[in-house]
Amino acid sequence: MAQKVKLFQKLTIENLMLHEHTVVNLAKESITLITGANGSGKTQILDGLILCLGHIPARAKAKGIGSFVGKNNENTKITLELANPITNNQRSIRTMDQDLNSVINADIIKITVKISRKESSTTYYLNNSRKIVRGRLVTRRDIRRIFDSIGVRGDNKLAFTGEGTVDEFASKSPKRKLDVLLEVTGLKEYREQVIASQETLRNSIQEIEPLKRKYETESKLLNLWSDAMKILNQKKKLMIMKKKIETELEWSFVNRLEKQIAKVNVERTKILKQRSDNETAINEKENEIMTTNKRIRVLNDELTLVEDQESSKNRRLIAVESQISNEQENITNFRKEINRYIEQKEKIEKILKTKDLTEKDKQLQDKQKQLTKRTKELSQIQEKFVKTEKELIKQRKKVIAEPDFDDLAIEGDIYAGEKLTRYERGLVTASKIFYHKIKQKNLDEEIIGPIISLIRINENHKSWEKATRNLIGRNLFAFIAKNDEAYRYAKRLYDETWPNWKPALSVYKITTDDAKKSDAVIKKPSYKEIHAVASNLIEGNPFAKALIKQVVKGVLSEDKYDPNILTKIAKESKVNVLTKSGKSYYLSYGGFGRPPAPMKTALGWKIKASDGKVLYGAIDERKVRSSIVRYEKDLRDLKMDEIKLLKDISLLHQEIQSLGLPDEKLLGKIETINEIIAVIETKIAECRIHQDKLRVDLTEMSDDYDTYASKKLDVKHRIRDTQEVKDYLKIDLHSLKEKSSRLLTLELNYDSEYETLYSEKAEKEKLARVLGERPEEIRNYNEIRDELNRVTGHLESIGISDVDEEKIAAQKIKVESLKTYMKEREEHINNLRADLEARLAFWSGELQDIITDITKSMKLLLSGIFERIKLKVTSITKPEEAGLFIEAITKGEAYRDFRELSGGEKVLAIEGLILAMHTLTDSPIHAIDEFTQRLDDKNKALAFSIAVRTQKLAGENSRFVPQFILLCPDALNVELLDEINHLVVSEMKVVKAEAIK
Repeated sequence: MAQKVKLFQKLTIENLMLHEHTVVNLAKESITLITGANGSGKTQILDGLILCLGHIPARAKAKGIGSFVGKNNENTKITLELANPITNNQRSIRTMDQDLNSVINADIIKITVKISRKESSTTYYLNNSRKIVRGRLVTRRDIRRIFDSIGVRGDNKLAFTGEGTVDEFASKSPKRKLDVLLEVTGLKEYREQVIASQETLRNSIQEIEPLKRKYETESKLLNLWSDAMKILNQKKKLMIMKKKIETELEWSFVNRLEKQIAKVNVERTKILKQRSDNETAINEKENEIMTTNKRIRVLNDELTLVEDQESSKNRRLIAVESQISNEQENITNFRKEINRYIEQKEKIEKILKTKDLTEKDKQLQDKQKQLTKRTKELSQIQEKFVKTEKELIKQRKKVIAEPDFDDLAIEGDIYAGEKLTRYERGLVTASKIFYHKIKQKNLDEEIIGPIISLIRINENHKSWEKATRNLIGRNLFAFIAKNDEAYRYAKRLYDETWPNWKPALSVYKITTDDAKKSDAVIKKPSYKEIHAVASNLIEGNPFAKALIKQVVKGVLSEDKYDPNILTKIAKESKVNVLTKSGKSYYLSYGGFGRPPAPMKTALGWKIKASDGKVLYGAIDERKVRSSIVRYEKDLRDLKMDEIKLLKDISLLHQEIQSLGLPDEKLLGKIETINEIIAVIETKIAECRIHQDKLRVDLTEMSDDYDTYASKKLDVKHRIRDTQEVKDYLKIDLHSLKEKSSRLLTLELNYDSEYETLYSEKAEKEKLARVLGERPEEIRNYNEIRDELNRVTGHLESIGISDVDEEKIAAQKIKVESLKTYMKEREEHINNLRADLEARLAFWSGELQDIITDITKSMKLLLSGIFERIKLKVTSITKPEEAGLFIEAITKGEAYRDFRELSGGEKVLAIEGLILAMHTLTDSPIHAIDEFTQRLDDKNKALAFSIAVRTQKLAGENSRFVPQFILLCPDALNVELLDEINHLVVSEMKVVKAEAIK
């Protein structure tokens, strides 16, 4: 046979009330004795163990679990270590929960409970982990499930004996002793059920006696009234006739109301018809208003677009005017420079005429050196200025200019040759940039495009490719995101690529479900003039086809048909019509307009991989614009330096002039000034040429701006006209709604009248049905009333009244009810007696079995202390009077009552009783508080020997070694047996500064 193991190994307590850090070794011996003075925290160790078992101690329930946290920290931590050896090829501790088994599948199981003072709550851990499996945390129920598998429960009073139990048995009456025993063994509820059954039986017997007397009295009264029944028979016939007549009378009221309801229904139906027609008219007006609102929104969008274009043109006008002004300012400045040099020249010439040739050569030499140095610096700055200006022009060319075109506004002759328009070039460039950005981010599986590279025209409709391209428009260069995440990335990438100006590039979200529907054919309008729906001619990628079907709603037609016919088709079909040449465009609102911009890029065009290298060097708009700002600042600084040097040179010239110059040098200076003036004159000529060119551009732009202003005014007039139409429609709608309101009032009046009549009819019909079913034929009201009066008079002539007849019927029912009730009560009393006997037999049998088992264990445990000892229960058939007596033979042959024993003998007897009760449960852990209460040293030694016997007795039929924890104030002057591990509370406490987390 395999050796039994001790499951409970060690208990570690941190910051539990008085215990800052206490370690209890439970596995050293089968019995652990913990001693300490009252108030030293012995019971707190037992409370910590109960918490680790998944139960809340009584003190915690009373004061709150937060009261258990010690003063050294805001948290308490208690850890119980369990052995879990393998026996018979499986772990000793196993539950029905496989996830839980996977956590406790170890030789040592650590169960930790943490208490938070702030939250007043407990948190459990298994092997230092809060989780059992992912998504499942350790709960108190999981801890209980572990201990339930080995028969351990923290609330099992047979295994855990709390403080005060010895006093309960020693000082209380026999009845109270029995109460404690029943409560501990779980039989208290059975006794209470027996007492309740006895009380119920007594009350039932007391209730039936008055019923018997009442039954006899009521039976005699019924016999007296039975003689009157013959007289009532005649009256019953008349009553039946009267009821029939009353029924017919009530149904006559119903018949009259039905005729009134039918008349109201006819009038109400007429009103409903008028109201339905009026509602139809209202819906038509509302639809017209909705259509008008849509038209106004379209016009407002067009107005916004025109205003944006007008604003863009205006900004360009201002920019050109500013450039002209700058050129004029440059010319003025150059003129001032020329005048200044001319003045210098005149002064030098004047000096030549009046100069004294005796100069101060030394000063002149110094000034000449400074002049040479400044002239050299000026040359360097001018050279640097030219280089910086060239670099600025280069950087400005890198910036992608904002396109001047969109789907509704394209300038110039768009049909001249196959050269791409500036608008389309911008789309091509933007699509290349975005395509390579997507490739760079490895998103080309989730974000595809541009659309033009994914589609082709049907082979049978090749000649219609140009018109189809134009109808698709800028969406040829759109991209597709296949899911939400890809769409989110595309938006972010678009904003990062173009943080300021945005190109006319679109990104659509098309799902797999949308792509599956891409082969669906859109129905073509049933007119012979319509060639096909443009989106039906497209083949290629399903996602691209799905997008085309969503955004392209136009149809295609030959150019040869009359414009009036195509306009009518567009309006009736509510779809735009584009001719094959792409030069005529008929709108669904009933008119024609400028056709879509021509798209010259062929379907199937692919972006080259090599384009990315060129694009990546030029697409960083932010860096380019930053460089432009920097170069512009450098130019301004160089210009300021140039002006400063020119001033310095001029000043040096003046100083040299004041000192005087040799004639040949003065003549050379005049020649230099003439050269400078010639250079400045050249610059003035260049500025004038540029200024003239800008003025020509300004004139063209002004004309273009006037065109947009005129277009803006035209759109505003169209909005005003459409708004007037809408206002008239609203007036008509208001009139129709007022009429609807009047009709509704009439309808409600008829409804109210109908409801009133119907309610009255229902009430009358309800009363009539109570009296009887509707007669097949209903007579005149007066005829029915006369017959009813005749029958009523005949009934009144009969001596016995209706009340007397009702009394007889009621009396008969009362007697029968009493008879039935008495029979039921007698059966109930018999059932109560049988139930009481069964409950009493069960309770007494269970109690006798427990008393026998406890007595047997007490004899084994107390042998050598008492010659004989037994338990006796008196008045077992009367549970409310039953009591528990303890009798023992100490000297002689006679049993002595518990009250006759000495104080030590009483306590030993009670300790034996408590330990005997511990043998009734197969729990591997037992705990007894106040174990040696009120015992002297000699009797303490006896009590410890009893505990050792109890441990051995409890282990005879147990799977594990039963472990006992005994708590008492001290064990001084007592020689303890080897089976007992003695621990002193004060020696177990260790101060630890580490905070509990």
